[in-house]
Amino acid sequence: MNTAAIAYRVADFLKQHPPFEFMEVPDLVALAARGRVKFHESDEYICWQSAAHTPFFFVIQQGSVSLWDESVNPPVLRDIRGAGDSIGLERFNGIPTSLVSAKAASDVVLYALHAADFEPLLQRHPRAKKFVIAYSAVTADYEPPGERSYPHQTFLSDLLRDRAPLHCSGSTPIQDAARLLHDSGAQAIALTEDGAFSAILTSADLLRWVAAGASNPRQPASNIANADPITVAPNTLVSDCVLAMAQSGTHAAALTNDGSPGSTLERIITIPSLTQAFGDHPVAILREIVSAPTVESLRILNERARSWILDNLSAPSAAGWLASFSDFVNRGIIRRLLDLQGLDSSRLSWCFCGSAGRQELLTAAAPSIAIIGAGTPAASLALADCGYHSPDTLALDSLDEWKSRFSGWIRDPIRTQMYRARPLFDLRLFHGPGQPFGELEAHIRRELAAEPGFLQLLANDCLANLPPLTFFRDVVVEESGELTDTFRLESNAVQPLADVARVFSLAAGIPLGASTTARFEAAGRLLPAQSDLFREAADTMSVMLFHQARAGLRLRSNGAELPLPLLSRHDRQVIKSGFRSIHRLLEFAASWEWLEAV
Repeated sequence: MNTAAIAYRVADFLKQHPPFEFMEVPDLVALAARGRVKFHESDEYICWQSAAHTPFFFVIQQGSVSLWDESVNPPVLRDIRGAGDSIGLERFNGIPTSLVSAKAASDVVLYALHAADFEPLLQRHPRAKKFVIAYSAVTADYEPPGERSYPHQTFLSDLLRDRAPLHCSGSTPIQDAARLLHDSGAQAIALTEDGAFSAILTSADLLRWVAAGASNPRQPASNIANADPITVAPNTLVSDCVLAMAQSGTHAAALTNDGSPGSTLERIITIPSLTQAFGDHPVAILREIVSAPTVESLRILNERARSWILDNLSAPSAAGWLASFSDFVNRGIIRRLLDLQGLDSSRLSWCFCGSAGRQELLTAAAPSIAIIGAGTPAASLALADCGYHSPDTLALDSLDEWKSRFSGWIRDPIRTQMYRARPLFDLRLFHGPGQPFGELEAHIRRELAAEPGFLQLLANDCLANLPPLTFFRDVVVEESGELTDTFRLESNAVQPLADVARVFSLAAGIPLGASTTARFEAAGRLLPAQSDLFREAADTMSVMLFHQARAGLRLRSNGAELPLPLLSRHDRQVIKSGFRSIHRLLEFAASWEWLEAV
């Protein structure tokens, strides 16, 4: 490449592919000007595993290259790459030698580019750097282009500016405090005692007081105010504030200078004050669900919630808090539906299981439900009428029967086909009395302690579902060699991650109802030497949930299968890095040495 015309042609080619698409053309021309063109015949080695990097890294101009792990015998095919893909980018992540051997799978033309020329460009182009990082490890912090700030990225201190809190003494008569709210147009007023913040009075408090008869309007406003308000710090994320307000069912929160109740009040946070961070408002949706007058109104609210989730699903890092919001939506709709149907659910313990039990259900797929107790609720809740697009799954049994079931699965997992019941180990109470659920959980913990071999069998079962080999062009290449244009995301990525996390969670003494991320965190505490492995697995789960939710919400499906054309080159590379993470996790789980350390 010793002419300017050739350098421009190479730059034009590079500009079509990541990470070069995130760079300026003059930078690419300069990069190409000192490069070389290389040709390799089929089966010829391009680089060798564990060998030191040459001064060049490579971009495939035409042909295909296979990547082999030759540390095992026989060697294992790890990936296939084609035009526009790079070889050797791991060097820019601090890895001094080639991770795999690269061999031409056909006649191949490569652009050999100087690593020393490329590295400074990564420092100037952050999006290119994120793509390069994905060649070596999973990253959950990438996002589509755009300038919008999202709730899980925005601090309350950045959102709530120049909003001095309205306040008065707690001894102020209710009538006078209500007049202050009316005249100011505010939704809430801070009450003080001896000059210090003590409570919040909201418009909703006044409405409840009026509905109860509005007795003695001259009594102190503190008598009807929330004397135990939520308090948050300025560096609290908007998303965390929303979830805290949803959890408590309050309409306002206090922003204090250090987040504690006794510190200086800086702002009062109400639902309207958070509106600018959202299109629709998540707390408003949840409030409307509680009082929805009909099943049809629940359907509309469910659709609003899913649309809002999709709008705010900006990156894998957002999947966690949006999954928690989705859980509030599901719980609220089912509780309101039970009320509208006139079903007496107060004596039954209603639990989610599977993905809903793990708080990982972001799409409008109907959550799976298990019920503990004696009763005769409807065989179906008709969740489809509320906007869910998969059949109801309800299982009802007495506490003794549930205990018997779990004992059978743990003591005799093969005969009882325990592998079919794994989602029930994700059981999580969401409505009704907690005592039966707690008793069942204690029973399961005792059974697990009496059958230590159960964990080994459960870990071995995780190997039943493996990720595909790679994505090549617009097809998925399975380990068997099968080619398909659809990525089976649920069975080949989400399920093996959830299954392995469940094993380590049980080993850590957490038998039921935790998210996969929380389970990996528990695994990291249980086996601190493997904390990096579990941290990367948690990031991989965030990536997979992000793509499952995005596809499912767009296609009105559960997102279990993902058409490959929906994925960008960056998406594919991050997901492929996730495949490596899953394989490492499965290999570790299937080795029994870790059980000795528990």
